[in-house]
Amino acid sequence: MLAELESLDRLHWLTNGRAAQLNKASKRALEGWPRRLESLDVAADLQEVAQKCPQLKHLHIWSDVTDATIRAVAQGCPQLEHLDLQDCRNLTEAAMKSVAQGCPKLKHLDLAGCTNLTDAAIRAVAQGCPQLEHLDLQYCRNLTEAAMKSVAQGCPQLKHLSLASCENLTDAAIQAVAQGCHQLKHLDLRAGRNFTDEAIQAVAQGCPQLEHLGLQHCWNLTDAAIRAVAQNCHQLEHLNLQDCRNLTDAAIQAVVQGCPQLQHLVWFGEEHLGLQQGYRNLSAETLGFAILRLKHLGAEAP
Repeated sequence: MLAELESLDRLHWLTNGRAAQLNKASKRALEGWPRRLESLDVAADLQEVAQKCPQLKHLHIWSDVTDATIRAVAQGCPQLEHLDLQDCRNLTEAAMKSVAQGCPKLKHLDLAGCTNLTDAAIRAVAQGCPQLEHLDLQYCRNLTEAAMKSVAQGCPQLKHLSLASCENLTDAAIQAVAQGCHQLKHLDLRAGRNFTDEAIQAVAQGCPQLEHLGLQHCWNLTDAAIRAVAQNCHQLEHLNLQDCRNLTDAAIQAVVQGCPQLQHLVWFGEEHLGLQQGYRNLSAETLGFAILRLKHLGAEAP
């Protein structure tokens, strides 16, 4: 296989989904590959790889790497646009500062499950990567309002933001996002148990281009939050309200009538109830209208 790879003088994309690390033979073969390699998906020690692939644009690292590895990647791959570091739990502020300094063209950054990251780490990214369009921070539980203010100020082009299970975030954090990220189309606030109607009302008013909104397990929300979404987010296609326990018929009726592009609606009052029980609060008129209008009406996301 290595001999065949060495003959690919126009190789642009490489995935190594089985090996735990690049062995010496692989690294020797890499020396013969073009410096034009643009996409790499490996579990590896990437310090040497980064030195030999300066044109990388897409990098998915799915091993538990260190700050030093990310520093080498950032220094060696200044053309990076897409960086996936999901579940790299050892990374700290130092790694993010390296990314911010070395990868100014970054558009997509996945930090889901990077549980050591702090507000300072996200501030560095927001200041150094102004072209970011996609930022995944789910399960980054140390983040607070300060991190979100940095994102709002530094990433005005952001279209996709996931803050699922960021348990220290409050209404003020979401209000900051709404004030600065007006181009958002996808917002995931799953398990935001600190959020109240005020946060969602700010999102509805500040992010009218939303197409996907995830609010499942946001227990404090009432009909007022969903009415604000219905009144402002007319491009909405997907709304997940699973386990939003305080919603009534009026909220569902408002969103079905107010969001003409809506295709997927997920809602019930208790997580483990069946569909018939879960929709017990809906009037026959509202439920029938929803079924006619939507492609998916159910208890779980499609």
